[in-house]
Amino acid sequence: MPEQEKKISIRDFFTPLTLLISLILFVGLILAMLVIIFIGKSPSPEPNLIPDITKIPAPTLTSQPRPSTLSPSPTPTSIFFLPEGAIGIGAYVQVIGTGDAGLRMRSKPGLSSSINFTALESEVFLVIDGPIEADEYIWWHLEAPYDKTRNGWSVSEFLSPIIEEGNN
Repeated sequence: MPEQEKKISIRDFFTPLTLLISLILFVGLILAMLVIIFIGKSPSPEPNLIPDITKIPAPTLTSQPRPSTLSPSPTPTSIFFLPEGAIGIGAYVQVIGTGDAGLRMRSKPGLSSSINFTALESEVFLVIDGPIEADEYIWWHLEAPYDKTRNGWSVSEFLSPIIEEGNN
């Protein structure tokens, strides 16, 4: 006789051990979902947080300069009222006679003043103050026309006034 096939009933499947394992897995699944929900949640923004806003004014139209109705003079006129070859405020001078050693530009007139920088031979400067006599020299306050921070006091012995073209 062939062995009788055993039929598995539901009661055989739901034994106390399988029910306990199922319950543990179910509770574990619920706990895992709660952890994911609460830990993965982004923090809520502060309720009194006010954003910084920077207002930028809108551009406005600027008026265009009117064309000049003045006619140019036939010959250029000098803006300087200094005799030719003289050094004075508003004149341009050139560093000369330093033998490529350069000219010390000082913070104040006088040999004991600190040195701001050394001007190069043939460098051009605008005279903005002076003359002041100190330490048996005549001192002029000079400024580079291309950089206003490049300025200092220098003795007149190493300066040559620049003569305007056309005034020979």
